[in-house]
Formats: sequence, C-alpha cells, structure tokens
Amino acid sequence: MSLIIATFAALALCFAPAPGAAATVSARRPLRGSDTLVSAQGKFELGLFSPAGSSDGRFYLGVWYKNIPGQTVVWVGNRASPLSGVASAQLRVSANDGNLELVGPTAASASLVVVWSSNLSSSSLGSNNTAEIRDNGNLVLLDGSNSSNLLWQSFNHPTDTHMPGAWLGENKLTGEYQTLTSWRNAQDPAPGMFTDTLDPNGTSEFFSMWNQSRTYWRTGVWTGRFFARYPEGTRNPLLNQTYVDTPVYRGVTYVLYDNESIARMVLDLTGQAKRYVWVPARQTWQLFWVGPTMQCDVYALCDAFGVCNQRSELPCRCPSGFILASEAEWTLSNWSGGCRRSSPLTCSRSGLTTDGFLALQDVKLPDDSLVVGAAQSKAECESACQNNRSCQAYAFSAGGCTVWHRELKNLADSDISGSELYLRLSKRGLQDLQSVDRKKGGRKLWLVLGITLAGVAALATSVILSWRIVSARTRRLVSIANVNGSSLAVYSYNDIRAATKNFSERLGGGGFGSVYRDVLKQQMGDNTSQVQVAVKKLENLCQGDKQFRMEVSTLGCIEHVNLVRLLGFCSSGNKKMLVYEYMARGSLDGYLFCVGACLSW
Repeated sequence: MSLIIATFAALALCFAPAPGAAATVSARRPLRGSDTLVSAQGKFELGLFSPAGSSDGRFYLGVWYKNIPGQTVVWVGNRASPLSGVASAQLRVSANDGNLELVGPTAASASLVVVWSSNLSSSSLGSNNTAEIRDNGNLVLLDGSNSSNLLWQSFNHPTDTHMPGAWLGENKLTGEYQTLTSWRNAQDPAPGMFTDTLDPNGTSEFFSMWNQSRTYWRTGVWTGRFFARYPEGTRNPLLNQTYVDTPVYRGVTYVLYDNESIARMVLDLTGQAKRYVWVPARQTWQLFWVGPTMQCDVYALCDAFGVCNQRSELPCRCPSGFILASEAEWTLSNWSGGCRRSSPLTCSRSGLTTDGFLALQDVKLPDDSLVVGAAQSKAECESACQNNRSCQAYAFSAGGCTVWHRELKNLADSDISGSELYLRLSKRGLQDLQSVDRKKGGRKLWLVLGITLAGVAALATSVILSWRIVSARTRRLVSIANVNGSSLAVYSYNDIRAATKNFSERLGGGGFGSVYRDVLKQQMGDNTSQVQVAVKKLENLCQGDKQFRMEVSTLGCIEHVNLVRLLGFCSSGNKKMLVYEYMARGSLDGYLFCVGACLSW
C-alpha cells in the first residue's frame, strides 16, 4: 500500500508546475513578483519582463515562448504604462469586478496602482473568474461559474505580433478592430508609429499606415484564395491563410500545416510586416516573407528631413547641414524623430533673410508640395521660396517650380536618375558646411601627398635594392672570373644572344643542353679581336647560383692539352651558359669511332 502511495506521489511531483510557475490566476491565487504562468504543454510563459538591453527599471506584463532561447515576446499588456518594480507587483482577478488586472508601483507612484486591466463591464463578471495561458500563446479570462465561457482573450487585443489561430479584423457588433502596432523602439514596447489594420471602409484589404493617418502599403483585396498583392500566399508550404466576412465579423487568420512548427508575423520597427519561422537545427528565426519588400516604401520611415537609403546598412541618414534630432532613439532603431538643422533659419523683422540653399542630388521628392506658377526660372523659384518665411525647400524641373512649406517627410535616395532638391539652410549653416568641405579638401590633399611620397619612397627603395642585387651579382661574377688567377671572361646574356643570332646556329647537344656557334670579341691587352667560340646553353639544370659559381671556378682552373679550354661564362637569373674554345674540326670521337674518317697527320 505504501508503495502505491509513493508511486502516485512521485507522479504528482513529475506533473506539478515547476516552483515559481503557476497553473492559473484567480482572486485567491494572484501571480506575484517574478513568478510566471506556464501553458499546459510548456510552450508559452506569462510574467513580468524587462526589454532586452534596457536598464532603466521598466517592467511589463508579457507572453513569450517558453523553450526558445532569447526571450521572444509576442504580447504585452501594459505597453504604455510600465511598472517600476516587480517585488510587490501582482497579476490578479479583481475581487470587486472580476477583471484581470495588473497592479504595482510606477515611476509616478510608489504605492500599488492598477496599470492594466481586461476592462470588461462588471455586470458580466464575478470574483471567482480564473485566467490561464494556453499553448497557442493566448491569455484568457474564464468564467468561474462556467469554464467554457471565455470572457476575455489577448488574441482580441494583439500588440505587434499576429499568432497562428488569432484574428485580425473587425468585430461588427462592437466596432472593435484587431490591429497590429509596432513597438516604439527596440527597448520600449509602447505603441510606435506604424499600424496594420483592416480597411475601415468595409473592403477586405489590409492597410499599413504611418501615424494612423498615411497609408503606405496595401495587401489588395481578398480574391477567395489570397490577397491580390500577395499571390505567393497560395504557394506557402508552411501555413494556410483564411479570410471571412460574416454579419458578426470580418477578418483574416492563418493556421500552420504542421502543429509542431513555430511561426509568427510581426509589424516591426521599420514598418514592415515580417513572417518568421523557427529553425530548431540552427536555433534561430528565419525570415520568409516581408511586406512591403522595399524598406524605403514605408512612408516617413526616417521622419522629418531624414533621407532613406535602401542599400545602406542603416536605412536612414541626415542630409548635409542637418543633425539627428535624437541620437539615442536612432541607436535603438527608432527613426521617428528625424533630423533637424544644425543651425536655425534666420529672418529679420523687415522680412529680409540671409538664408541660402543646398542641393540634394538624386532624391525622390517628398509629398505635400505646392506649385508656384509665377516662377519661370530656377532663380525665380529660389527667390519665391527665400522670400517666404515658412518655405523649407524648392525644386525646379521641366520649367515648373515646386516648394514645400512643412517639414519634409518621405525623402529617399533614388537608384535611378532622381530629382534635385534644394534645402533651405541658414547662412551660418552654409558657412559651416564650407568650412567642413575645406577641412575635408585639406585632408584629401595631405592624403594624396602622403600616398605620392610613399609611392616615391617605395620606388626609390626598389631601385636601390635592385641596384644592390645587381651589384652583388656582378661582384660575384667578377670573383668567379678572377678566382685562382684565371682569366675567365664574363658575358651578358644579350651579347651572347646577339652573337649567336638568337641561338640559330646549333652545333649539337647533350644531356645538359645545346651547343651553339658564336663569334665574340676578345680583349688581348690593348687589342680587340673576334674569335669563334662554342656556347653551351645549360638546360634542365636545377642548381643554385652558388653551386654554378663553384663549378665554373673549378672548370676555369683546368688546363690540359686534350681538353677544351673554358674561356668565359654567362649567368643571368636562371639563364646559365659556358663559353668554350671552338674546335674547327670537331671532336676527336668523330675520328675514333666513325668509319672512313682519317686524321690528316
């Protein structure tokens, strides 16, 4: 009996939640401090978190993948109202109205305050409600009297991530929309500048919008199988997308073909919707779809006066004469602050101004322009802009003058031949740019001079080294010629090649090369004469210069009546030749071993 009890106790311990991980949240069992709520199969976890990289003590209620390295947050509750600490924080079901709520200290109040709530009407709630996190990442609030009655769910209130099984669209009965909104920056989940929402005019098209006012990308309407501008959705081997339109609801959802796959869609900081799939073998998220495809198609990505560049590592830059409005925000990939002039514009009481203009080449012109019909030339167009205190820039092309009176947004570099835009800058700003250009010009001049001097020094060094090598080789050759008192002549390769008529008169050959007839000049005291010689051009001889010198030194010292005397030599790189006396009647072996040959004596 005791064994059975022990067995059941062990099984209970195996399937019990880990310490600090609760199964449900209720009025009696709140989630406290750093404790977490884990889904039944351990796929998702709910708790308080601080964004990666942040260090200012902000904490948020969030849902993330339990078993994926590197916390990937898919939902945030109090994204605009962070807690300042976790020790006294609680996620609980309110005993007063049955809502799920998060309480804790904030930067403005050290006492416990409600920073987030499911915010349902109290008439439909009871204090015995419970909350749990499900294996699809959905945080739900259940009716305590009927657990099958779902009162509230996080899938109806997405943040920046669309999960499989969740819906994006409109509840026609309540008028409530499920939309995606990007994070403010990489360390702040507060609502950012970009949203992805269903067309409020009733069509099946989804819009990507900047600041909830400017549409910059559309999916196209639902065709019955896919969105018109997203036909590749029908060939997706990972997921199946569905759009419905009923009297109660219209919207889109998707399911994964393989329940073991892990995928998500995120509206990220760049304003692009991106689909990712988890690759277990590489332990990383792989991007497999993005819309819009071109990052600079996102409206006002770089905000005021910022210029978008599709090909650069960082998509945004400030034009000359402008500086970052917030360097800290740009570091966190939040470019919504844009750029500002390094020196403010000036305008006297009389209306006169010393402002000028700086040309910005090959750009896509921004929106919200005004046409100045009276300006018929570039000078008149510039004057029209300069004389208007609110004018920020102008462009003149094809005989037309266009001006801008507001902050310039949606500027982008153009890969093809773009337009020329003239940005208004103060006199001081232009002078600062000229000073910078002069400094850059000076640096370029010194750089050119430095490179030139370095080249001259390298050339001089090469010449000196070459001269020393040639001199050393010449000294070695002379030392060979004079060794042991011999009188060997040293010939250059060009002299021998010219004398042999480019080695055209071949006398014979042997194992170490061919022999050629040659006529060389020979110095005998004050007299110079021409003498016939035999030049042996050494071939297939793998020996170094030192070994060659030793052999030549030895041969030059040998004198015998029956041996041909060595007169000189040539050593030029790998070209080595020996110069012998010429035997007009040939070698002795021609008489000793050939039939019919007789000596004259």
